[in-house]
Amino acid sequence: MDSPSHSESLPPYIDDLPVYSASLQFYGLALLQVEFETPWSDRGSSLKPVVAELNSNQLNLYEFAAEKSTINVVKSLFKHQNFADETHQSDLSNNTHSGSDAYGDDTHQDSSKPMFSKLFRSLDKKTTKNVLRSKLPSDVSNNKLLFEPTSDALAYCEFAGKYRGKLLQSYTLSNLHVGEAPSIMSASHRDDISSLSNSFALVKYRNALRLRIEYTQLVLHFWSFHGMVHWFRNLSVGRDLTSSIDNRKLTTLKSIPRNISTANNSMLRASSREAFAFTSETQKFDYRDTISCEACSCDCTSCLSECSNCSSCFSDCGAESSGSSTVSTVCSEKSVCGDYEKNIVEVYGTKIVSFEDFYRPAEKKYISDCIPDLNSFDKWLGSKLTISNYENFSPKNDQWNINQNGKVFICQYTLNAMVRNYNKHVSVSTSDVRSCKEFYVDDQGLIALEKPLEETK
Repeated sequence: MDSPSHSESLPPYIDDLPVYSASLQFYGLALLQVEFETPWSDRGSSLKPVVAELNSNQLNLYEFAAEKSTINVVKSLFKHQNFADETHQSDLSNNTHSGSDAYGDDTHQDSSKPMFSKLFRSLDKKTTKNVLRSKLPSDVSNNKLLFEPTSDALAYCEFAGKYRGKLLQSYTLSNLHVGEAPSIMSASHRDDISSLSNSFALVKYRNALRLRIEYTQLVLHFWSFHGMVHWFRNLSVGRDLTSSIDNRKLTTLKSIPRNISTANNSMLRASSREAFAFTSETQKFDYRDTISCEACSCDCTSCLSECSNCSSCFSDCGAESSGSSTVSTVCSEKSVCGDYEKNIVEVYGTKIVSFEDFYRPAEKKYISDCIPDLNSFDKWLGSKLTISNYENFSPKNDQWNINQNGKVFICQYTLNAMVRNYNKHVSVSTSDVRSCKEFYVDDQGLIALEKPLEETK
């Protein structure tokens, strides 16, 4: 009798694919301001709260679906905490105004302001104070509104089920330009303030990043300096993930300031001494350099079905994320901020979680000097951008535009009209796979690069 062959004695081969997990995930609440719809259209908007969701190589912005009273509270808290007061504005004016005397006194500064502007500012301040002195929602005090960002899927699942509204925009991070938005408050602490000749372009609030993402320029205003720094880092990592695996480069994050000076070196030495001077009163050494955590491996597929449990809709723009290890560079409730009592700010008697003082002033300046500035007036000409939903922006071949034999040119006026029409009738889903196309910014419009981005079938 013949013995069974070796292959027949083996059990059937079963190869189950691993469950998809995003290589990068980051969530939080921010205030959004659109400055430019396109490089040639400065249709700006006012600040409004949005839910920011970073999923591998895409940034999704959702409506903050809360009651009007809660939205007003969020706006008032950000204004109270981060907006420049008259002291900062007058300091900047006194330092940059050429008509000031040797003592920095400008007697015409106050008189030049219109009376209507003063009344409006006084009324706005009074309204903000009245809103914050009333009883605030309970979710404000315990970070349930994600003022401080997190990569904890469970915390975001709970937040999204209550406050995440419709999807406003979904952007690819390919060719992203990101930098700190120079503000009046940060400018007043710069060493060389004389270089800030365009002080009118400074934003009036701190902790803001300016993004040139796809064809849009926008500002994201965050609750704390700590949150802004971690959003910058995660956006930089996500941008690097958009390249294919063969072309991917190691992520490079600047750790040395742009301007090396004796003052910078002195502050670095001072902050190092303070960091190692561990005492029971300044118990920051435990967690100062441990600002990472593991993402929660909870099962919340019902509420994260459109984000962390599906592949990125920009998979055709770059790398596959399936099976990758989670990149966590955020302070979550379980790690660095384990004790909220050490990281709070009191606003009219209400204690609110804030990591604004997580770094000392010297450390803030050093870190800020490592982050590039992105001014609103910096030129677009000569840069590259990527349009992720190109099927909605394919132009006709006419006297203004070119679209034949693989060559595409979109006139600036045509692009402005198409973007306005698209924003009015936007219908996008994070689960859709959309073709991407890379363009060169010319003074007359967008020129498609001949080498197309990889597409996923």
